[in-house]
Amino acid sequence: MKIEQTKDIRTANRMKIIETIVKNKAISRAKISELTGLNKATVSTIVKEWIDLDILRETDLGDSTGGRKPIMLMQIANAGYCISMDMGVTKIRVILTDLCNNIIETHNIPLVGNHFVTNYKQLYTLLDKLIDKMPPSSYGLVGIGVSVRGVVDLEGVIRNMPILKWRNIDIMNLLKERYHVPVFVNNDGNLMAISEQKNNPEYNNFSVINITDVISTGLVINGKLVQGHHGFANAVGHHTVNFNETHQCSCGKYGCWEQYCSNDAVIKEMNRHLEKPIREIEEFIALVKTQNPIAIEVLNKFARYLAVGISNIIFILDCEVIIINSIIVSAFPYIIPEVLKNIVLPITQTQDILISKLGENAALLGASEQCIYNFLSILANPQKNE
Repeated sequence: MKIEQTKDIRTANRMKIIETIVKNKAISRAKISELTGLNKATVSTIVKEWIDLDILRETDLGDSTGGRKPIMLMQIANAGYCISMDMGVTKIRVILTDLCNNIIETHNIPLVGNHFVTNYKQLYTLLDKLIDKMPPSSYGLVGIGVSVRGVVDLEGVIRNMPILKWRNIDIMNLLKERYHVPVFVNNDGNLMAISEQKNNPEYNNFSVINITDVISTGLVINGKLVQGHHGFANAVGHHTVNFNETHQCSCGKYGCWEQYCSNDAVIKEMNRHLEKPIREIEEFIALVKTQNPIAIEVLNKFARYLAVGISNIIFILDCEVIIINSIIVSAFPYIIPEVLKNIVLPITQTQDILISKLGENAALLGASEQCIYNFLSILANPQKNE
């Protein structure tokens, strides 16, 4: 039993050290010891192990604080690569990243109809090409991450993408069988939460709202991602906000938040009043900027419903902060004070709201982050995978 405990401690120390280096980008052995609380001998031994694995390298000397200049340690970014994809309702967005989560390539695949098999063939044709031309590296492709704008269970099965009517698709095993690497599948809101947690480590209790053609959310409580018993805890976009709605949501219910506050909802509302319909949310943004009165009214309605949804999240979770990723909110951040006015908070009377800086890559970077963490965990504990 003591031997097992020793192995567990060793694995935990390996992860603690590599996570510290990843977070700080360039750091000395002495600083690692200070930040982790591990003694210098342990740090030196484990750092050498990571160097021997081609995960770390020594780099230029750091700044001296009075004695000899320290040698800095950095992660080797091009030791391996990840592929991540965002399964949207009009296109599949694919990125290739290195082990520092830097984006190397970006590709967009327009969806052809809503038949999964046809679009999956398009997808793996692109993935095959990406893998074939990946630069040489020590580890090659270390994982594939999949972001889904729909309901994903804890086994990585796409249970429902309402707009496309994709149900019970085991995309994780399809990709594993073809590419023989670890595959992770999750809802885009959950993956955005992973990205935002890395970018905002000071928050332990927060919610992210990802507004695209649909609405997804990610919930973090006490530093842990909350997914619920089946994995559906983040489907806040389908909370009912209007019992009088007569038009059916894509999920089959009526009056869902997504029907009023998604990009698709905004475009539909605009087109009820326009002789020449718009197709892209950027067209709506352009109309607001030209002070089109219809667009201004639709923006105000969007802000009111945004406040309704945020109020529900606040009363359920009591977040430290809510982070919004929305092209509309990013274009018109001045609506945030108006949103705050419409949030009823009888207890605190306040709520911090941040606008995400990650843009359309937020969920994709969360997906690749999962792949990178899994890969480093395997290296940190090789006995587990023997």
